[in-house]
Amino acid sequence: MANIRRRKLKTQISFQVRIRRAGIRDIVKSFLTRTEAKRWARSMETKLDRGDFSDYTEASKLTLGDIAKRYIDGGYHRKKKGARYEEYRYSQLLENTISGVNLLKLSSKHLAEYRAFRLQEVEPATWNKDFNFISVIINTAIFEWGIYLPNNPCKMIKRSKEPAPRLRVLEDEEYSRLLKACREVDLIYLEHAFVFSIETTMRQGELLRAKWEHVNFKKRTLFIPDTKTGFLSKDLTSNRTIPLSGLAIQTLQQLPRHISGRIFPITRDQLNQKWKLAKKKAKIKDYRFHDNRCTGITWCFEKKHLEISEVMTLSGHKSPTILLKRYTKLNPTKIAMKI
Repeated sequence: MANIRRRKLKTQISFQVRIRRAGIRDIVKSFLTRTEAKRWARSMETKLDRGDFSDYTEASKLTLGDIAKRYIDGGYHRKKKGARYEEYRYSQLLENTISGVNLLKLSSKHLAEYRAFRLQEVEPATWNKDFNFISVIINTAIFEWGIYLPNNPCKMIKRSKEPAPRLRVLEDEEYSRLLKACREVDLIYLEHAFVFSIETTMRQGELLRAKWEHVNFKKRTLFIPDTKTGFLSKDLTSNRTIPLSGLAIQTLQQLPRHISGRIFPITRDQLNQKWKLAKKKAKIKDYRFHDNRCTGITWCFEKKHLEISEVMTLSGHKSPTILLKRYTKLNPTKIAMKI
């Protein structure tokens, strides 16, 4: 039974419809006129009599971009690691026409078109994360905000097949060329960031957040705290203390102290820009800054002869499988020389 109540607000009069049915939650909606309220009430009661307990009114007024904005503005992404990347995915979504598609009209066709567009710019693994983000915000709208939708169209789209893990390790001669090029680029921190990232196997995000207060020169360790802004993956431990090699300590001792307290007080963009220049200068191809992690881990086995458990302490990996499969590329010739 629908009940229509006249409500006097500060600046206007509204008519609130409340429909009560056994076994479902009350359906409530307000209108500016009694006529609109009655029309909507009759329509909803007809649907309920047919056994359709869904109200698509709210969804009909929202776009995918609208619920994505609510998700980000509400801080839902901050509940998990990777928050910074979620904000990036949100910004990419808003730049595409799919963000303006009405929720009730959003289909697998729209998602497939967005997938084709993104795959022109990013790898399949990145698209899969974009796709997960869209699926999560739609599910949040349905199950947490009570926005009625017939289904989540993401269920009709398959995730892209990801290629085998990419493993790229510097040869000794490449390392020498790149080190020389880093010294010649006009960023005093580049050479030290390059060496330190290999010696510690730290990720770029960890490197740029590292602080002097977390360095213990006496014990030769660096404490890496967990962060909710999200650069650590589920494969890594959270708070951890890593050992520092002699070269890592030497690198730190050569660095000036910055008022910010950060060891490398530069931005990600600054580092990446100068890194590209150094690679071009050294004529190094197909090598990213993140590959320093792979080089460092591989050299832990080949040059430093560390045990798997010791390398895991350094890299922070929970699983030896992930460590060996994704970040280790041993040279068969060097192994043959040992046997």
